[in-house]
Amino acid sequence: MDILEGSIAVRGRGKNKRKWIPVEDDELIKALVDVSLDPRWRSDGSFKNGYTSVLEARLAEKLPDSRISATPHIDSRLRYFKTKYSALEQMLNKSGFTWDPTKKMIQCEKQQYETHCKNNPDAKGLYGVSFPYYDELSMVYSKDMATGEGAEDMTDAVQNLEEELVRVNANDEEDGEHMTSVETPRRSVDSTSSSSKKRKKEWKGMKTSSSDPLLDVFNEVSGDLKVATMSIGKMAQAMDREASNQEKARDEDPQQKLREKAINEIRRLEFTGSEVIKAAGVFVRMPDQMGMLFALPEPLRREYIVDMLRDEAARREREVKVKVLV
Repeated sequence: MDILEGSIAVRGRGKNKRKWIPVEDDELIKALVDVSLDPRWRSDGSFKNGYTSVLEARLAEKLPDSRISATPHIDSRLRYFKTKYSALEQMLNKSGFTWDPTKKMIQCEKQQYETHCKNNPDAKGLYGVSFPYYDELSMVYSKDMATGEGAEDMTDAVQNLEEELVRVNANDEEDGEHMTSVETPRRSVDSTSSSSKKRKKEWKGMKTSSSDPLLDVFNEVSGDLKVATMSIGKMAQAMDREASNQEKARDEDPQQKLREKAINEIRRLEFTGSEVIKAAGVFVRMPDQMGMLFALPEPLRREYIVDMLRDEAARREREVKVKVLV
């Protein structure tokens, strides 16, 4: 069973609603993958304004009689795909859920799935049905899931921690003064005021002891937290530098450049997004295939990739049979 419905345009009331047919979904996803790899329409993991108009033009070229428009048809369909992809990712990050790459569907106990859906209604409709575009959508949206709205990097976390400590220190300083005045009612107003000023001065220094043991303990703990925060901040900066260095090294890596060249060549040969992803997996496992690809004359390259993907499919099928036997 396939999760994707057949497609018919609804007329009259609710005319903006549309049921998509498989060939339309195929062309939409293929165009989406292509546009996601185009720096003119996507950068830093985010699509630029107007990219759905590009998708509309692609579909009009491939399916001239479909009359699919960017708004509302493509916008709505992409929201649906992204919602279902996110629901799958959420399940696959939990124990007991696995992905069947052959059947293109989630694998788990039905009871576990139904329990998950009670708190995650977006996951409904994904049990026992195929979701054929998971690989392509992963290529497009996986980075968004990691860096999208709500994701907090190390630097942000450190900054938020520091701000929280400032608020806690300010509140605890006031609480400490209030506690001292309550516990020592016999002190005069002048004495209390003088003691309060002294404590504020000690608070800034973090090293001078006071006559209040509770305040001394709090000062010590607060000082340790401040040192820890500074250490985390330095660690975050070091991690950022390391990530930048790795990215720079990757950009300068000749093997990486060869992989990018090979992927672009496969796209030029008009393979589908799913086939591009599968070929990329083969290149990672067997880098010599890339060299052989460019060693061949251009008219033979497509046939070479077709044979390579056929061998890869056969290899995966053998692996599945072995797992079943085990």
